[in-house]
Amino acid sequence: LNYPAQTVPPEPGQLRAGAHSDYGSLTILLPQAGSQGLEILMPEGDWMGVPPIKDAFIINIGDLMARWTNDRWVSTLHRVVNPSDSESAKKRRQSFAYFHQPNWHQQITCLPSCLDAGETHKYEPVASGPYLMSKFQATVETPK
Repeated sequence: LNYPAQTVPPEPGQLRAGAHSDYGSLTILLPQAGSQGLEILMPEGDWMGVPPIKDAFIINIGDLMARWTNDRWVSTLHRVVNPSDSESAKKRRQSFAYFHQPNWHQQITCLPSCLDAGETHKYEPVASGPYLMSKFQATVETPK
């Protein structure tokens, strides 16, 4: 993931990547040392910065994992904000991401071990590939 150096200041409220969750089961992210801007939405409703840690990965739970676990593992809503200082803005920000997606035809249904006695699943089963494509299609504006 490449975020070019900024040669002009961003507009007020402009983001480098808007708030979203990842569609698959999980994402493994290796941020560039010293990079800034990745934030996650905390359960209380506040955004919190995620600083890179040397030799460490960031793992985001994706939407399909949330469906599999009936939200015992929650999909991480995250975004990338613009650097707050002008020196960081002049630097390119890079991260390496691996998006794990189950096999195309894999049926994603709540795991029995993620249901307490008498509890029902929150999500209907979906096929992995068509679910992914529906999420991509929902982000594209159709011409009128």
